This record gives sequence, structure tokens and C-alpha cells, in this order.
Amino acid sequence: MDIEVNIALKRLDSILPLLSGLKALSRDDAALYCKLIHSYVQQGRALTRQEIGELVGNAEQALNSIVNSKLIVLDADGNPVGAYPFTSEEREHKVYVNDVTVHCMCALDALAVSPMFNKPTVINSQCRVTGKKIHIQQNGTERCGGTLDVWFGINWGAAVTDTVCAMTLCMEMMFLANKSVAREWLAESPETREIFDLPSAIDFSAGFFVPLAENCQLAV
Repeated sequence: MDIEVNIALKRLDSILPLLSGLKALSRDDAALYCKLIHSYVQQGRALTRQEIGELVGNAEQALNSIVNSKLIVLDADGNPVGAYPFTSEEREHKVYVNDVTVHCMCALDALAVSPMFNKPTVINSQCRVTGKKIHIQQNGTERCGGTLDVWFGINWGAAVTDTVCAMTLCMEMMFLANKSVAREWLAESPETREIFDLPSAIDFSAGFFVPLAENCQLAV
């Protein structure tokens, strides 16, 4: 893992400390988060409030605890609509895994699914600048097919401390069609933007999300 990726990992963790949030949860609440993300991979959707109520004694208390750790997002009625790296919203990043299709909150999240769950994935997305279709076949931390020259971009300036990251910084983590497009995008705001080639982006994604999966194995 190169220096730039290590720096980016520390920067993202300072904005969205998911691993420390998971470790701060009680064993039961941590296990619930893990069941939420596995539900996306197994069923292509989040667990319902009713299903959660069958798993824990106090669904509202458990969900609020996990929300406070920034690991999940609830809708206005208190139903889970996102559990990093997944979302129930139809965003531009679709991932085919385990015979189901799921949506991910951002491009970095999409790249995390294969290494997190140790399953091959197919990512269908698009370049945020050109609209060009992006297709990535992935197995763990290896790309095994798809669009040749995909890059990843992140606009760190989108982070807002008092707003859910899923609606701010996550919206500004994107795929870019190729190196030329990526450099042009970076040049528009070099003080807040950063770009990575695809192998580095996969390392970045795995470095951030795989520790969550490893801790889930301990919690479930």
C-alpha cells in the first residue's frame, strides 16, 4: 500500500471513523450491524424493522446506538436505509454479488464489497464527468475484467461535520472514465480533490472496509 493511500485512509477515518464506532458498540449491537450488511449480500436489501425486532429485544435502542456510531442510516420512520457500504437508495453504483444486485453509497464502497465478503463482484456505474458507463469485474483486491482505465476521485471538501456523511462526502466519491478525465477533474480544485488509479482505489477501499468485516466475524 503506497503512501498516498495510507494518508487517505487516515484522513477518511478522521471524518468517518467506522471501525472505532463498531468497536465501541456492545457485542449485540455490533452483531446487529453485521447482520444488516450481510442481509444486503444475501437478500439484496436491508433488514426490515420487524425483522430486527425479532433479533433484538429493543430495536429502536439498538438502531439508535448503531446510528450514533455512524455505521447505518435510518429514514424518517426509523427504518434502515443504509449500512456501510450499502444503501437502499438507487445510486449510480450497482454491485452484482452472490446472485443479488445491491446499491452502494459511493464508488469506494462499491469496490469494498468483494474484499469484504470474499466474493467475486461485478460493478456497474458511470463516470461522474462524462457519463460513460463503467464496468468492473473484481475478485477480492484484484480487478479481473471490465473497463480498462477507470480512475477514482474524491472531493474531500464535500465533508460536513454536522451532516450525515452518506449525504455529503459519499456523494463526492466517484468513478472517472480514464486518466485524462481524472486529471482534468482534479485540476478544477486541486486543493480539495484527490484521484487514484483503480488498483490504488481498491487498496484504499479494502484498507478502510475489510477491518469492519474482520470485526464482524468476531461479533456474530
